[in-house]
Amino acid sequence: MLCSLWCVLKFYSLHRRLSLKGAVTGNSIQMKHIAQSLGLGLAVLAASAASPRAADWAVGSGGAVRDFGSVKDYRNAAVPVPAPTPAPTFGKDYYVRGDFGVNLATSASVSATGGMTARGDDDLNGFLFGSIGAGRYITPSLRAEMSLEFRPKKTVTQGVQTFYRTVTATGISGSGNPTKDTLNYTVTQHDDSSAADQTGFFNLYYDFHQGQGSRFTPYIGAGLGLDSRRYKRVTSQTALCQSGTSVDTVSNVTTTYTNSCPTSGPSSASYGNNKYTSAFGFAAAVMAGVGYEVSPGVQFDVGYRAVWEGAEVSLGADSIDGSTVVKLGSRIDHELHTGVRVDLY
Repeated sequence: MLCSLWCVLKFYSLHRRLSLKGAVTGNSIQMKHIAQSLGLGLAVLAASAASPRAADWAVGSGGAVRDFGSVKDYRNAAVPVPAPTPAPTFGKDYYVRGDFGVNLATSASVSATGGMTARGDDDLNGFLFGSIGAGRYITPSLRAEMSLEFRPKKTVTQGVQTFYRTVTATGISGSGNPTKDTLNYTVTQHDDSSAADQTGFFNLYYDFHQGQGSRFTPYIGAGLGLDSRRYKRVTSQTALCQSGTSVDTVSNVTTTYTNSCPTSGPSSASYGNNKYTSAFGFAAAVMAGVGYEVSPGVQFDVGYRAVWEGAEVSLGADSIDGSTVVKLGSRIDHELHTGVRVDLY
């Protein structure tokens, strides 16, 4: 458009000079030059207005780099657009879990003295337990965890037991001489005792990821911690003298008593106790299992665990011959557990 206007003005200036020089030729020649100049200018103006935009060098319209376009096309120039920033993704970091399980078998050290008997290993298993924990993913495969496990009380001794005790005593014979007496008692004792454990562990687990598309994640682990054991014992005992002998240490004369006792010992006696104690010890565990991804961030967990609990407790109870003692030492529990682990982001 600017070029067209310039052309019109240029032709008009040329016409003026020619008209001044050829004024002598007459008005007809002058009018002819004016008409020719105006016609040529209008033709150029029309051609400029009708020119196609394909010649415009507009980068924004798809032209080559050399096509700079006309002045009016500066608004169509392409503006560089920055690459889109990917949305941030947050990986799992912490998790919490809850479990319950059953004790399949127990290997325990249990002993009793004073004529008592205690329950064996097979009688100490079968109980249910619960566990809670929280952990953190150190790497995608390695995780660390703190856990607390609650094992309910299990009976160590229970019910009425009958046994015999022999007591040696020193007395005086009818002649006033010292005697050495042997007294035989039938003892009936009601004894109830139970122990419960709570353990706290620091655990490390290694997860064996199965790759994309698999919901199953096997794992192994190990833990170290502390065992807190509580032990309570309630007893009552009745002792009845059945027979005895008295030996005069001077004359060496022996006297036998049936269904009675020498004066050196009671014919019957009764005792009762209600005692409680607790102890701490180290604990250790090894475990293996598999997790199943129920939904993103939620794992259903099934596994096996062997737990060693090192706390030892013992309690004595009064008896006709001094004391009956029941002791519960270290134990190993073989457990099956299941639960849910929830990731925190």
